[in-house]
Amino acid sequence: MITVHHLSTSHSHVILWLLEELGLPYEMVAHQREASARAPDSLRAVHPAGKSPTIEDHGLAMIESTGIILYILDAYGQGRLRPPANTPEAMQFFQWLTYVEGSAKAQLVALLRLLRLSPEDPSRPMLEAAAAIPMQLIDAALEGQETIVPGQFTAADLQLAFYEEIIDARGMIAEFPNMRAHLERMRARPAYQRALAKGGPVIMGTLANPEAGR
Repeated sequence: MITVHHLSTSHSHVILWLLEELGLPYEMVAHQREASARAPDSLRAVHPAGKSPTIEDHGLAMIESTGIILYILDAYGQGRLRPPANTPEAMQFFQWLTYVEGSAKAQLVALLRLLRLSPEDPSRPMLEAAAAIPMQLIDAALEGQETIVPGQFTAADLQLAFYEEIIDARGMIAEFPNMRAHLERMRARPAYQRALAKGGPVIMGTLANPEAGR
């Protein structure tokens, strides 16, 4: 059985949600953030990176959300929450699953750090413009679609919803109506609600602080 080391107000909500969508049994071990909002020593004792999400399976600890999602789908998904291999939909699935947590989130974290600087900082215009590009791209991809892979709910939607939660917490999501609507649909899913009940609320004010760890 998979053990999820759940850090309060963190990305591990996505892993709880994934397991709930798949209906898989799992054990959750809760870890609370330190007063500084950083991950506690108890999480570092599981994996030296001290990152969230962290899972354990087969006696081994694993970090990194995208890798964990793909591992769970490969090991236990039975073809669910992903398109069939070698299809156009599979190409879109892998693209968005990795783009959201890679290129898009990196630009967003840079923007969050920027917002802590003086409004007169000369780097602000460039970083603001760079951070807006992924949001605009994702919002355009969702135009007329319920899910990021058209016509199919996949694990990429879970990863995207977490990115949208951060944008919402910073008061920026109103500028991107398709992402806002997508987040509302995701929050309404029963499995999302079950993960919320077990892991606690996704309080993004803390997580949106780029100095708070993960």
